[in-house]
Amino acid sequence: MIEYAGYKVGEPESIETPAMLIFEENVDHNLRLQSELAGGAQNLMVHFKTHKCAAIARRQVEAGVAGFKCATLKEAEVALEAGGKEVLLAYPLVQARKAERFCALAAAHPQSQLSAIASQPMHLELLEKAATAKNQKVKVMLDLDVGMHRTGLAPGDEALALYRQLAAMPHLEPAGLHAYDGQDHQTDLAAREGQANEHLEAIRAFKGRLQAEGLPVPRVVAGGSFSFQYYARSGEALGSPGTCVYWDAGYARMMPELPFRWAVLVLCQVVDRHPNLGTITTDLGSKAIAADPPVPQRAELVGLPGAVLQMQNEEHGVFHLEGELPAVGTYLLAVPGHVCPTSILYPGSYVIDGAGEVGDYYPHQARDRQ
Repeated sequence: MIEYAGYKVGEPESIETPAMLIFEENVDHNLRLQSELAGGAQNLMVHFKTHKCAAIARRQVEAGVAGFKCATLKEAEVALEAGGKEVLLAYPLVQARKAERFCALAAAHPQSQLSAIASQPMHLELLEKAATAKNQKVKVMLDLDVGMHRTGLAPGDEALALYRQLAAMPHLEPAGLHAYDGQDHQTDLAAREGQANEHLEAIRAFKGRLQAEGLPVPRVVAGGSFSFQYYARSGEALGSPGTCVYWDAGYARMMPELPFRWAVLVLCQVVDRHPNLGTITTDLGSKAIAADPPVPQRAELVGLPGAVLQMQNEEHGVFHLEGELPAVGTYLLAVPGHVCPTSILYPGSYVIDGAGEVGDYYPHQARDRQ
């Protein structure tokens, strides 16, 4: 048995390290809290990318979420198979092969609503061609750029013209508006809410322009883990959290007022140590935990708050810490700095119950883009 800060793993020797562990009681806590913040799970269209896992998706469906926002066709497929009634592929399709797969997926799940996004005429033309070939109608949301400048059109005349074009295409159906504010990372609570409300006002005004022309806007999906609650509680949009289901060190650092719990940890081991340097080497390399934050922020060791990741290679993670160093072979638990791209590094996760025992294993079915 290892135990750090309330986290228990009964038989770490039975799990080959590094390994991703899901603490199911904390997942359930996070799902409840997320729903409370949103004024009900029915106000949420949650990111699938965080877990890429059918079992977690089923838990979210059982909790009452409205649907899933996906980044890949594989995620959309698994989300639909897990019972998602609404699924949004929030990534522009620019390849005919993918547009055809999208149409086939929509046809295979007539009981659910599958929508694409578009922000360029090419996106619409590709989907129209694929839908025409199958003699079907597919739903498309207009992707709005509210400041991230990654994809989408700013709410304005060009976006209005594209929505008109969408509505005029015989095999496409306007499904509403999508907006992601991933550029906003305010740590101040009032500033965070104020920025979300500013985006919401711009979306509301643009929606009004569309409706004034008789164009349907059946759904608005907006925000991310920083802002989902403000959109969800507005009564005008579905909020789209992702990380909240698992939480991670990065979000906890930026939003300490939110009482989500770390539901995913990575089990690792000390493989070497250098007392003269005050360092331990673990098997927590860049293939074991997401490498997109700066090196010191990629992982936190539970129960060793002074340990700082100093160097990381593919299979090695070197931590510096003061005081006595853990012995070689010691099992440690690491909190990912960014959990979403950590999930994709593992084929599945071991599910740990309240007693610290492995109760299940959840495959990450949507890990493969294809």
